[in-house]
Amino acid sequence: MSSVSGVSSYTSALYQWQNQKLSTSTSGGSSSSSSSSSSSSLSQLLGGNSVSSQLSSMVELTKYAMDAMGLDSNSRVTFNQITKYREQLNTEFNTAVKDGLSKLGVSDPSSVTFTLAADGSMTATSANATDQANVQAWLKGNAAIGKDLRTALTSAGISGSTAVSMTVDSNGKLIAASSTDSADKAAIQAVLDNSKLGSTLNTGMKSLAVSSDAKFTLKANENGSVTVESSDAATKAAVQKFFDNNPALVKKFGQIQALSGLDDARKSLQVSPSDLRKRIEVESMAAWWAGSGSTSNSFGNYSNGSLSMLSGLNLSV
Repeated sequence: MSSVSGVSSYTSALYQWQNQKLSTSTSGGSSSSSSSSSSSSLSQLLGGNSVSSQLSSMVELTKYAMDAMGLDSNSRVTFNQITKYREQLNTEFNTAVKDGLSKLGVSDPSSVTFTLAADGSMTATSANATDQANVQAWLKGNAAIGKDLRTALTSAGISGSTAVSMTVDSNGKLIAASSTDSADKAAIQAVLDNSKLGSTLNTGMKSLAVSSDAKFTLKANENGSVTVESSDAATKAAVQKFFDNNPALVKKFGQIQALSGLDDARKSLQVSPSDLRKRIEVESMAAWWAGSGSTSNSFGNYSNGSLSMLSGLNLSV
């Protein structure tokens, strides 16, 4: 996540929000005491090493959202407008995640043909381009799985230069493809019958799929990535890889999280949802909230195809 440039430009506004917060939470104290407390608290905030990362994660995303809403530096906005935009982002996020996860699996594993090369590497072909791409990507990460089969074929007298093609059924049984040379087909099938590779391929293809009712949580990290947690290890691995490969969705999640935190700040300061605020005031409020000590870890809970934000929970799934 990029750091915020010109953090000092928010200093006076931060004092304003800090004073306002103190004035709503302190009673009976003198104004000088409140002012001194505000100054001390803010000095600690601005002097800490964490301020730049806090501001970069919330203010920059808030600024990005303001830009996306078409608001210039002099624009005024209500929190109702911001909430509506956050709901729009949430809908877009849910649709993209649902569509993306639905394409991770292999729709018809039995129609995928595997070809074993002389060096034990394997390639996948399928009439379904998405299936082919998903399986080939999995094979790339498991490059050595065909070496034992190639060794067994060589021991059975099958030339290393012979390319062997096969499919795998739902039980993990390898079947020599119809294109296999008839002179070697019986010997090849005998080796395939004794191979555990079919079970490995079947398990691998199943691991690519993410159930439509999958449940997982997302936690934003300081480096701009997200961490996925799920009670199902296969779901966790598949969804983590999905978000690692989709930085635009990770950024959208960050925006949703930042705007959710901004609404928490609004409630803390008792600002009406319909009150007009200048854009700079909104961004300053985000800065104040990010460093106020009132924030808590925020998690995204994805269930039944929908994201909801959970604040203040130390989740361990």
